[in-house]
Amino acid sequence: MFRMPESGTPKIAVAAREPVLLVTLARPDAHNALDHEMVLALRDLFQGLADADPAERPHAVVLRAEGRTFCAGGDLNDMRRLGAADFAENLERARELGEMFRAVRLCPVPVVARVQGPAFGGGVGLICSCDLTVGADHVQLALTEARLGLVAGVISPMVIDRVGLARARMLSLLGDRIDATEAHRIGLLDVITPAAGLDAAVERTVRSLLKGGPRALGRVKELMEGAAALPLAESLEFTARMIAEARTTEEAQAALQAFFAREPAPWAVHADEWEL
Repeated sequence: MFRMPESGTPKIAVAAREPVLLVTLARPDAHNALDHEMVLALRDLFQGLADADPAERPHAVVLRAEGRTFCAGGDLNDMRRLGAADFAENLERARELGEMFRAVRLCPVPVVARVQGPAFGGGVGLICSCDLTVGADHVQLALTEARLGLVAGVISPMVIDRVGLARARMLSLLGDRIDATEAHRIGLLDVITPAAGLDAAVERTVRSLLKGGPRALGRVKELMEGAAALPLAESLEFTARMIAEARTTEEAQAALQAFFAREPAPWAVHADEWEL
């Protein structure tokens, strides 16, 4: 049983499907556009997971949305108000927004995006911040900031990491919508499926995650971030330390004992039964 976090706003709904946390963008009347209240709530929720005792964390998180749109990006009313604010306030808000995306990306729990509808601007950034992305085959995605005289600022590292610099540049300059097939081809969506099968595809993804050790999954995320940040010639000490530390954990020893007994790992006993 993990500790249920609070979202801090009714615009972000939080529920449990043990051992998975469901986080839902719940502002469908505004196409789940991210206003300041939602940004802070998401930031604090995912930072709270990072700060929690590992024993109190969920095994995985599913990030989903209500309504027809996954996320329309930043709230345009907020942006219009910030247009009349001074630079210092704009910078502070931009930093808070960046902290939110990074809290999702660096959360020590794997995050699966369930993309049921279109996403634009910051909505694409939110998808790119997740570890695994599952989308309906009718969705459309676009980085539309330049068409509003803006730039895809704090999301750019996540977008570049997902699709590469050349494609990120193209998507950001053109602002054109791409369909799910193209999004899958370039790596924005890891899995695409007919809308009727979206939950089943998310369930398959989560069930696979639930077969991995919960602490090991967090270590995998840490390993990927660290290895990607280091030149190959400098990565040996970091990567060797990661596997050495993992081998000595109770989690790894329990999994090895179960393997030799031809039994599932303790945490994976009910993995195949998990449902949204």
